[in-house]
Amino acid sequence: MADRTLLSTKSIAPSDRLIFALDVPTKADALAWIDRLGDAVTFYKLGLEFCMSGQYFEVLDELKARGKKVFADLKFYDVPATVRGAVANLARCGAYCCTLHGVSSIYAGAVPVKGAMKLLAVTVLTSLDTSDIAELGWSGTVEDLVSMRARRAVEAGIDGLICSGQEASRLRRELGHGPLIITPGIRAASERGGDDQKRTMSLEEAFLAGADHIVVGRPIRNAPDPRAAAQAMQDEIARLFAE
Repeated sequence: MADRTLLSTKSIAPSDRLIFALDVPTKADALAWIDRLGDAVTFYKLGLEFCMSGQYFEVLDELKARGKKVFADLKFYDVPATVRGAVANLARCGAYCCTLHGVSSIYAGAVPVKGAMKLLAVTVLTSLDTSDIAELGWSGTVEDLVSMRARRAVEAGIDGLICSGQEASRLRRELGHGPLIITPGIRAASERGGDDQKRTMSLEEAFLAGADHIVVGRPIRNAPDPRAAAQAMQDEIARLFAE
């Protein structure tokens, strides 16, 4: 029997545990996907690609008007004063959460101006592996780097963490059930190794490792019937948390 001791205990609607990555180039594409997925998706990630469309906040407002949550995945990384100002502006726009990169001083500067918006620290991108972080100058393991960055972010007042499912269980054991853990890089076993995501897990594996939310993009976008694929994931999540 699977170990369920790390399964999220937070009061989160099961349908909100799935976040769809709305990685598209235009507003028309974004609205088409929102219409296509309908009530199978309640939570959307808006990232850098769409930010460069010039229509980011129009779609953010449209999602809010439809009762959807918005994860602003903009990975703010700059001097603390600049990140603080960016977070303050975004907080007024109604995003549910946003991502930051960086160090304790960046996080500590942003926390007082976040309002109701949750701040999420990126630990190590799921597209990076041991050889990549060695190139960045880290001589230890990916897991140790994730752990160190996560601990410092939480100590600075950050609400949650972005990490692969492969590190989620370690963070949950080290930091407890308090911080949000959001896990991208969700792939079925048959899908692994076919793209730029290197540290991946299945939906069930990620939640049993301690994730509160998962971010899914290509497995839904590339499915023959994206809405059915999203609904199948929602059904699996509902079963997992009902057991």
